Amino acid sequence: MSNLPVFQAFLQDNPELFTTEGLSSLLEDCIWLGYPKSRHTFTYPSLLERSVYLALANLGDGDAEGEEIIRRILADPKGWCFDAPETVQEGAQFYDNVGRMFGTNFGADLFLYHRVRDNIQELQTRLGISGVSQRNISIRDRLFSYPVVEDQLILLEKDRLTLQNAVSEIIKYFLELVEMPPAYNLFLVNKDERKIPTAVATVQEATARAVRAEIYTESHEWVQTGANCWQGNHAYKVDPDEIHLCLHLDWEENEFIFFDALHPDPTRWPWV
Repeated sequence: MSNLPVFQAFLQDNPELFTTEGLSSLLEDCIWLGYPKSRHTFTYPSLLERSVYLALANLGDGDAEGEEIIRRILADPKGWCFDAPETVQEGAQFYDNVGRMFGTNFGADLFLYHRVRDNIQELQTRLGISGVSQRNISIRDRLFSYPVVEDQLILLEKDRLTLQNAVSEIIKYFLELVEMPPAYNLFLVNKDERKIPTAVATVQEATARAVRAEIYTESHEWVQTGANCWQGNHAYKVDPDEIHLCLHLDWEENEFIFFDALHPDPTRWPWV
């Protein structure tokens, strides 16, 4: 894609446009366009001009096919593709379903966003901009930084290497958190989401199988609302209730291994 005036406007909004964070923020802004009543602060306020957004989707200036699809979706959400090839019919069913869930215009908005995302990803690939950013976290007062995937961007080959090289350090950090006093209870989570007590060695052995890893925490303050009924509100705790490790075993997101580390104080779960 090449639409110089549009990108000149975006560069005025954010000179860091052509970076991982810049492109990711642009796509995030595009998503928030569908929620006009939100309090989202736009990194790229130029997007609020409808003509700019259409230009980013390569519409409004010569793309007759794309404009015709938009017109058809808005005019007839169910029958707009009756004369289209089978692959388009399958896609149309998707837009019809989301239209029924979120309103007619949502299907058109989603179609537009997919065009924009595809264009941005094409630009990302051409410029060799990474689809990975660094995440800085602090768990149990231990600072750590590791690479994470930007969901709306694509992974370059160099990104895969970056993610895979970080696996051992992420697992090492996770185990350090588990073994700090008070030591957490370590579990392997099976396919039925049952927690099975496991050993540190099991986590270490999984290192060689993982292509990338993620770590995150959960903590709640629980309020009893009735007999055997509890309502949890997310809360920050220096020693979180749960620490989760997710190991991805392939790049297609088909196979995972999950480990959970739970705080040893049973009162964290008052119904137990």
